[in-house]
Amino acid sequence: MKSHDPIRSEHRLLEALRAAETATLALRDYAATVLPPGPPAAGGPSIGEAAPAMVELLEGGWLAVTLEAVLPRRGDGDRGRFLAHSLRAAIRRAFPDRLPPKFHICVLAYEHIYGPGRRFLDHDNLELKHCQDVLEAAFLTNDTSALCSAFQCSRRGDRNATRIWVLPAEAFHKWLESHRESWAGPPET
Repeated sequence: MKSHDPIRSEHRLLEALRAAETATLALRDYAATVLPPGPPAAGGPSIGEAAPAMVELLEGGWLAVTLEAVLPRRGDGDRGRFLAHSLRAAIRRAFPDRLPPKFHICVLAYEHIYGPGRRFLDHDNLELKHCQDVLEAAFLTNDTSALCSAFQCSRRGDRNATRIWVLPAEAFHKWLESHRESWAGPPET
């Protein structure tokens, strides 16, 4: 008669969970790129409408990437991977028929926006790196980190969001001037 090994069972369960999460992420990524935005066939929100990330090309060649959430912290599991899939899908949706703009040197300005009553978080480099890797691969002519600087700030807003600005390096000072409320003083905590 076989004896039950709880350590081995736990290991197999964790492997199965990882495989399920990987499959779920791949399915979400595929659905976000294939399903058209608009009314869904089954009655719920469509993937195209409810996608958690959006990319906008703005005047002056600036890009604004909006995530409808505050970036997760390291202790929040592997949510950074989900963000990477969402970002890639949003980039494909924003530029379906043409290549995205490319920067030789850029600045990524991470603007963490906290809704009323939301506690400010201390963001580690890990979750920012998940986003930065995707954005560098999509928008830089060469994705070496020497060509991309990062700046982050936090502020209060109407709702939780993270906005990542992809800026030509020479335009960063203009962004600082026009977004003073995001960085000019200590945020309320």
